Amino acid sequence: MGLPRQVPEGAGVEILGRHFPAGTVLSVPAYSIHHSKEIWGADADSFVPERWDTERLTDRQKAAFIPFSYGPRACVGRNVAEMELALIVSTVFRRYDFVLHQDIMTCREGFLRKPDGLDVGMKMRVQA
Repeated sequence: MGLPRQVPEGAGVEILGRHFPAGTVLSVPAYSIHHSKEIWGADADSFVPERWDTERLTDRQKAAFIPFSYGPRACVGRNVAEMELALIVSTVFRRYDFVLHQDIMTCREGFLRKPDGLDVGMKMRVQA
C-alpha cells in the first residue's frame, strides 16, 4: 500500500545504501513511517497525545509525519483540511465530553489503517 512511485529511467536511485534500478516501483505506507520505533521511540504504537507537542518534536519526527503525503503528488486539499480540522476539533472538544465504551479497537489495513468501529458516547457540556 502507500502511494507507489516508479524509479525514472537512467541509472536508478540509491536509498539508504540500497540501489533500485530504473522502472522499480517503490512505496512506503504512511502507517509504517508513523509507527517506526526508530523515529518515534519504543511507544510508537501507543496513543500518546503529548507526542505532538511541537516543542518536543525532533526535526526527524517533523519530517517523518506525512499524513497528506509529500512532494508534487501530495494532497491538494491539505491547507483546507488542516484549517477545517483545527476548527472542528476545537469546537467539538469545547462543547462535548466523551466516554469510550469499548476496551479494544480492531483495525484493517488499506492505504491507511482504518478502525472497524468505535463505540463512543458524547455528552454536551454545561456552559458556565
